[in-house]
This record gives sequence, C-alpha cells and structure tokens, in this order.
Amino acid sequence: MGINISKAIDLHLHLDGAISLKSARELARLQQISIPESDEELTMMMRVSPDCTNLNEFLEKFEFPCSLLQTEIGIETAMFNLCEELSDRDLAYAEVRFAPSKCCDKGLTQGQVVRAAVKGMKRSKMNCRLILCCMRGDNDTVNKETIQVAKQFIADGVVGVDLAGAEALYPTKWYEDLFKLARELDIPFTIHAGEAAGAESILAAIDMGARRIGHGTHSMENPEVIEKLANRQIPVEMCPTSNLQTHAIENIEDLPLRKFIEAGILVTINTDDPTIEGTTIYDEWQKVIETFNLTDAEIRQLRTNSIKASFLSDEEKKKLQKELENYIQTIN
Repeated sequence: MGINISKAIDLHLHLDGAISLKSARELARLQQISIPESDEELTMMMRVSPDCTNLNEFLEKFEFPCSLLQTEIGIETAMFNLCEELSDRDLAYAEVRFAPSKCCDKGLTQGQVVRAAVKGMKRSKMNCRLILCCMRGDNDTVNKETIQVAKQFIADGVVGVDLAGAEALYPTKWYEDLFKLARELDIPFTIHAGEAAGAESILAAIDMGARRIGHGTHSMENPEVIEKLANRQIPVEMCPTSNLQTHAIENIEDLPLRKFIEAGILVTINTDDPTIEGTTIYDEWQKVIETFNLTDAEIRQLRTNSIKASFLSDEEKKKLQKELENYIQTIN
C-alpha cells in the first residue's frame, strides 16, 4: 500500500465504549469499585460476545463502563486516559461522544459531568473534541437539558450533539422537537440512523437537519436517501466491526462502502466502541482496504472526507488538512 494509514481520524467514538482495561482498573481504584482481578474476566465484562444477535444486546455492554463514569474524578480520568491512548496510537484527530445523562446516577448534574470531561480532555495533548449524546428512551426534559449543556460548552471543547440508543424501539422521527431546539441554538448534530432501523430513519434524520449520519448502513434501501446524502454532501460515519456485531450487516462485503463512494457520498471510517468490539481505528481501515481493494487515491479521499465531515471550524479543518499533507510527504 503506497499510502500510510497512520494519523487516522475517528469521528464516531463513544467514551464508554472505549475505556481500556488499564483505564478501567485505574477508574475502579480511584472510585473504590470492585472489579475482577483477572483480565480475562474483566474483558468478558467489557467486550461483546461473539454470538451477539442485535443492537439491543450490544448496548447491554455499556452498563459496566457507565458505572465507572459517575464521579467527576472518574469522568475526568477516563477522558484523559482515552485521549492519551489515542495520541499514543498516532491519531490525528478524534471526536469523542458520550451521554452526560447516563453519568448522573450518583448526583452529578449534566453540567458537572461535561465540565469534568472537558477538563480531562484539555489535560491531554491529543487534538480532540466532544459530542454530547441525547438518548432514545430518555424523557424529553433530560434530552433538552443535554442540548442546553452543549450550548453552554460549545466554545469550550464541545462541537455538537447526537442521538444514540435503541433505534428500532425509539424511532428517529419522535425526536423532531428535540433537534428543532438544537437548530434554534445553532448546535451541529449527528444522528445514529439506519443501523437497527431502515432507510426511513435516515430520511427522518436528514429532514430534521442532521449534519452527519451515524452508521447509515441501510441507506441503499431508498434511492431518495442516497440522492439526498450525495447532493447535500451529508457525511456518513461508517463503523464496520460494529455493524457486523449488531447484525446491521451479516458479512463485511455487505458494507455499502463501495456503493457510497460511487454515489459521491462523503463516507468516513470510524470505530464506534473499540473496547466493546475489540478493535482499533487501524483495524477498521485494514478491513475496508482489504475487502474493497481501496486504491491510494480512495484512501486519501476517505481521509479528506473525515476532515470535511468533522465539526471543526473551517480554519481548523484547513490546519488539520495541511498537517496531514505534510505528514504524508515525509513518509513517501
């Protein structure tokens, strides 16, 4: 392969799905939480089983890592550790998302949760930003608070909001009023859509004003969706291993990457939940490069797509593009 795939960008990365074993042990010690001594046992608690049957079963794996994110020191440390690990893996940029509402079981407010995450992120040298997740199934008041907190921190590390959770149980169209508020407050948003539900979920997200689509796997079911994604240049955050494990697709060859590229869609490559899935961003890249015989030009385009799709300012995007161009020149 003529182009090096280091300096990757990950735009769809959940904090609670990315806590490493080492980080989990530190978080448990700091918060006096009992966890198994055996790495094998701990891994079983944190990684989805090979016989996972659907997204809802996959989501059950978030219960334990979320229990480690219920104090300010836990949240700050988890965020710092993840940023440092991403830096050590030579990522160029990442947007880390999580649901502050799921970190309030011990009395923290969503504002305190996000402040702790921002503090941890700023302690690291990693170029990183935060996306706050509203949750399908949470009540409207809680989700609107997440939007308001995002507005509070939009110039201080937060770059957008998201809608995550059990898509098949809580249809995207139910959240129209929520994202009307996000539009009114001028907060960019991405929405998990077309993962556990069909193309109608993606269409709803587009019509609600989503700037990006998380997963978007079932886009090919509806030509109107493909046309809108391509014509409006709405990026898709593709997560190959995640889609396999949740059975959004049954085989890696079923991933619509090649079809997205041919349709002119701004598709990007991401991890979703690397610890839960047992993957890395470079594993994801290797999967798609080998499966779809990507050319050097296509790899460059996908990398550029990630920069365009990011919620960074235009000035920050230009800076990141220049940094990556300079890096590629030094290794060729």
